[in-house]
Amino acid sequence: MSSPVRARLIDAAQRRFAADGALATTLEDVRADAGASVGAVYHHFPHKEALLEAVRTQALRDFQAAFLSELERHPAAENGVRAIVAFLVRWCGANRDAAKLLLSERPPQAERLNREFFGRVHAWWWPHVHYGALRDVDLLLLYALWLGPTMELVRHWLGGAALRPSKPQVAVLADAAWSILKEER
Repeated sequence: MSSPVRARLIDAAQRRFAADGALATTLEDVRADAGASVGAVYHHFPHKEALLEAVRTQALRDFQAAFLSELERHPAAENGVRAIVAFLVRWCGANRDAAKLLLSERPPQAERLNREFFGRVHAWWWPHVHYGALRDVDLLLLYALWLGPTMELVRHWLGGAALRPSKPQVAVLADAAWSILKEER
């Protein structure tokens, strides 16, 4: 079980890393924002890299759990493909700090977390392939085709170079994802 102080430190660090960057953020900045003692900071995180890893890992866990929850709500192939495109924009808007961190660099724990995540995505995807609704592509290509364009638009938005994707833009992205991923008959 995570301690409340550790959780406050992670939340404060996520906000600081997203706003100021990991390089510019100090443990003292995070400590002050979290209202924690110096001893508490070093008890939970002996150095800034350990804190950064914890923040990125938590962000990835949160994203993956929400992604899978949304995906599993849509048993039909087309509905699931389209829903995840819209989900990505919604989740990034609701979790801007976490999204900025995930778009900037993968946490060291990503490979371990991704094995389970992609296994569950595959478990949803494969029956649709088997019954001829979706293309049979490897998971990394699938993820790039499904969410690559949406991720790029979100990256511009979160970086301040574009407005939040509009509903019509999300609909175009969902149409494109469905068009490329559905099995041609």
